[in-house]
Amino acid sequence: MDTVSITLTHKGSSHTFQLRKGLGLQALSRQTDLIEFDCREADCGICICRVKSGEEQLSAKTAAETDFLRAMRAEADERLACQCRVFGDIALEIEDYGPEKN
Repeated sequence: MDTVSITLTHKGSSHTFQLRKGLGLQALSRQTDLIEFDCREADCGICICRVKSGEEQLSAKTAAETDFLRAMRAEADERLACQCRVFGDIALEIEDYGPEKN
């Protein structure tokens, strides 16, 4: 089973997790609550994150994600975690939208 490393940075602290290659980032919810998921369908934006490295290791943006990010005037390096599958090592920065999470 191939695994990938996902490094999440939140409030200056980095945490690295392993995930089976090809799974969606939603599978991380079993390991951490650093990324908050709600709708899981590119409708709410609660899971928005900034890709620090490894953009090419993520699945292409879905039409729904592209539309949502455009409507939110997101930066080019921002993605909706609920829409991403991971195929290689990546690093993401998670904003502080809700209560502090470790």
